[in-house]
Amino acid sequence: MNTSERTQAVDEAITSRMSVRAFTAEAVPRPMIEAILQVACRAPSGTNTQPWRVYVVQGASRDSLVNLVCAAHDAIRANPELGQ
Repeated sequence: MNTSERTQAVDEAITSRMSVRAFTAEAVPRPMIEAILQVACRAPSGTNTQPWRVYVVQGASRDSLVNLVCAAHDAIRANPELGQ
């Protein structure tokens, strides 16, 4: 692949991305989650530190976690000193 083709590939990746703001209640099949994580594990990180951890949470556990995170976010917005 020459430089022009690489540039085109990067341009296509950037311009074809989209932000999804509407979701369905349909569960994502486990094989699809595993395939996404296989690709994601190859993502670059600063100085190749790979500082991330991935957790797949579904059902009531997910709902509980979302509620906790949203409550913490709201608390920090109400009192910014909590975030320091």
